[in-house]
Amino acid sequence: MRKIDRMVSAIDPATEPVVSQGVHDLFEEIVATGPPRRRRSWLPSLRRPVVIAVAAAASVSIAIGVGLPAGGPALEYANAAVSIKMADDYFAVTITDPAADRRRFEEAFRAVGLNVTVKVIPAAPDEVGTLFGPIVPEGFKWRGSIGVQSVTPCSSAFCGKVWMPADFPGRVVLGVGRPAEPGEPYAGDHAYDPSGEESLDGYTVHGKTVAAVRAELQRRQLKVGYRLLWILPDGGFFDETVPADRIKDDWIVNGSRDHSSDTVALYVVPGPGAGPIPDPLKVATPQWYDLTD
Repeated sequence: MRKIDRMVSAIDPATEPVVSQGVHDLFEEIVATGPPRRRRSWLPSLRRPVVIAVAAAASVSIAIGVGLPAGGPALEYANAAVSIKMADDYFAVTITDPAADRRRFEEAFRAVGLNVTVKVIPAAPDEVGTLFGPIVPEGFKWRGSIGVQSVTPCSSAFCGKVWMPADFPGRVVLGVGRPAEPGEPYAGDHAYDPSGEESLDGYTVHGKTVAAVRAELQRRQLKVGYRLLWILPDGGFFDETVPADRIKDDWIVNGSRDHSSDTVALYVVPGPGAGPIPDPLKVATPQWYDLTD
């Protein structure tokens, strides 16, 4: 399966409530320059390596603050989970232990002056160690911009750039992908892009009936989940997670995403009898950055 690195940045979700609360928020609203990198991604990678020193032992943390006033942020910090180095206009980040306690990640970010909350979230195999976000739940209203960009080649779980104003006063959330348990939903699976790759290798679900795709999933011994893909009058869209009895066999599948190791989510175009378009704010699925630890 194709693996492509990602580039994302945040925009104020308060300006477009439908998009920010629906699936579309993760690739167009909250992550403005592109969708979160999953095994199904759509953006080119940056081909310049970033070299960062990493702590050699779990008990070691390193902080360097050359030229800084006493008590100021470090220019470089590393522990057994992550290392961060301040550059001219971004922070170079290398993740070495995706399964580490989130407090080790927060410790490193705060050492270099970034006040962020970090959540360790279940991810698909090729996203383990990936940095998700940054997410600004209340909306990014500050000078400059925030974002993250992965960098290759990388000898660790993840190498990338993070850019954000060090003095940003709002709440910022980052996610670190950890290995998902068998059957555990992937935290980033709600993002949907109509142009994105599909889940089933060698089989195109787009344009086929629900019955046909379901039969193929059963042949592959995979479970299926359903999401109605509602198209808004202004061209926007959002999805609604629904049970199987809300879906008709002859409705058309628009796309698919891996929901977990054994389940594929189908995005289905509502057909006759689907009812009126619901309020997207009332049917929005909680995202990983909304969940409490």
